[in-house]
Amino acid sequence: MLRRKTIFLSGLGFAALVAGGFTAAPILTAEADAPVIKTQATTAPETTAAIPTTETKPEPDAGAAPEAERVLTPEEQKAAAAKQVFDKAMADAAALNAEYENFKRGRSKKPVSLSAFRSLELRLDMIADADPSNTQARDMAGMMKMRQYEILQPSVEIAASANRLLFAHAMAERMRDDGTKVMVSGARNSAVRFVSPHMTRQMAMQLSESAKIPEKAKALQFQRVVFGNGRRSWTYDVRRNRLR
Repeated sequence: MLRRKTIFLSGLGFAALVAGGFTAAPILTAEADAPVIKTQATTAPETTAAIPTTETKPEPDAGAAPEAERVLTPEEQKAAAAKQVFDKAMADAAALNAEYENFKRGRSKKPVSLSAFRSLELRLDMIADADPSNTQARDMAGMMKMRQYEILQPSVEIAASANRLLFAHAMAERMRDDGTKVMVSGARNSAVRFVSPHMTRQMAMQLSESAKIPEKAKALQFQRVVFGNGRRSWTYDVRRNRLR
């Protein structure tokens, strides 16, 4: 009897499973029983006012035609050409001057041509003549001339000294019959001496005031002309034009 009841109950359970479609509810825990609240994330509205924006400039079209350049007036073209010539001359003068300084100080063994300074002097003089307000060109031309004097000075001094000596010899030949001796003295023959036993102060004044000796002494760059008789002497200062 008991066995039949057990079989009967088992059959009921199987029938219930079939009728329910084999659905078995899972065992719920405390965490599973709690309702799940889903929240949708909302993004804050963008604030474009606070964020700086960079404007993008359109790139120039490679195929676009270039803007037409402004045509210079004849006066502007002339001024631009003159400035180009002036800048070139100033650059050449500065380079030549630096080359000369290096040679003078022993930094270079290459001598500087005298004609190069002369050529630049003429170029700068022409620029200054065309534009009298261009004082830079005039000043640089003066420097080029000064450099020529520096280069020629040793040769000029030697030649001048020789010319003064020749003058003394010529005067000695001319005044020999009067018993007057003429000779040079001083560094580089800077002084000429007229010595005569008959020389007096009055004669020295007459000779110094005559046009021949003072002019010749200035031309030959004598510094002094001395008149004497062997006992006394009177010196004529060529630069000051005065006998003392």
